[in-house]
Amino acid sequence: MTSPEQALALHPRTQFRWYLCGVSAWFASFGIQAVVVTYLVTTVLQLPASWIGIAQAVMNLPAVMLLLVGGAVADHLDNRSVLITLHSLAAIPAVLLASAVAFGWLSLEWVIGYGLAMGTITGFMMPAREAMLARVIVHDGDGAVQRAVTNTLGIQFLSQMVGMAITTFARAFGVAPLLLLQSAAQLFGAVAASNLDPARRSGGAQQHSLADHAMRIVDGIREVGQSRALLPVTIITFAIGILLIGSFMVVLPVIVRAEYGGTVVQFALMSLAFWSGSIIASLSIARLGNIRERGRLIVLSLVIGGIVLMTLSIPTSITVFYSLVFAWGTGAGVMISMARTVVQENAPPGHLARVMSVYQLGFTGGMPIGAFLLGFVVHSVGARASALVPGIGMLLVLGVLLATTELWRIRSPEPQPLAAAAN
Repeated sequence: MTSPEQALALHPRTQFRWYLCGVSAWFASFGIQAVVVTYLVTTVLQLPASWIGIAQAVMNLPAVMLLLVGGAVADHLDNRSVLITLHSLAAIPAVLLASAVAFGWLSLEWVIGYGLAMGTITGFMMPAREAMLARVIVHDGDGAVQRAVTNTLGIQFLSQMVGMAITTFARAFGVAPLLLLQSAAQLFGAVAASNLDPARRSGGAQQHSLADHAMRIVDGIREVGQSRALLPVTIITFAIGILLIGSFMVVLPVIVRAEYGGTVVQFALMSLAFWSGSIIASLSIARLGNIRERGRLIVLSLVIGGIVLMTLSIPTSITVFYSLVFAWGTGAGVMISMARTVVQENAPPGHLARVMSVYQLGFTGGMPIGAFLLGFVVHSVGARASALVPGIGMLLVLGVLLATTELWRIRSPEPQPLAAAAN
């Protein structure tokens, strides 16, 4: 029989498990979306490289514009209710896009409309989910934050891989059923969020003006700018969004279409290669325990990313191509694990969502810029040659940050003695 003390000890772990169920639902859905949308704009609609970049950029704009607002909202509202609402809304665009595919209505306008809707939801989802993570972390010893972050990322990457693997059945069942499955995953996410505890907020004024929300956004930017750890990590994520994620969204799909055929299975395997590298890296970090030299590991992972991108400029067999993408994913898994841990540990209590939204803006803000610019680079010089541009660019940005910031010296916080922690 479980004692009251044991029940209290188990409850946070149960909350964390329900949180991971919601993460799994969102990212399994995202895994399906990433492959299907890339396949639709690249192979089905046969868009030129410049228009692929424009389409990918437009689809990510709402998240860019709304992330900071989403961070301010997440610090004010009950994140459980926010997550339930957003998961439920995210089920609708997938059903509509599935209808367009099934009835032969598909066009660029349908894909962009879908992307705008999902981008809007994502702008509010990311900060709310990160703020909820801080509430469900089980603080059971040194390195608890890093352990929770890496475990969450491991589930995130694994769920994306499951979603991407499911898309390999498109040849047998078609794209529309996959989109309906994506919608069902989002509804499961709403059920998982409903099992989380609502936020316990102190009684006070609940009405906040537009100026109040604007001040929260400004506070988040100011807190990032004043932190020796948060600032370089946020800058580097912005560069990653432009150079690396932009390449993944435009350069790699065009290479697959131009040189290997561009089937939905090839796009799925490309994505699986990347995210399998990420999950292996994330789970390996979780097993290593609390890593002190966070900045040095971030630098190493970015060097790997830059070198791999430059290597992708050389024509290879598709097997070697997948291997290079896997190596790139390994570096990405290390970078994301360490960067999110740094943000979770250095964000002021009560301001995590707004600070995390500034950090996430690095990825989402850079993505449309990178997709737009790299689309024209690919159109001008070809996909293979264009891979040199972001690869060299990433190494240059990294060199500047090493010379001007404390990126290399970012470390985990020293564990507090028990007596000091009690005080």
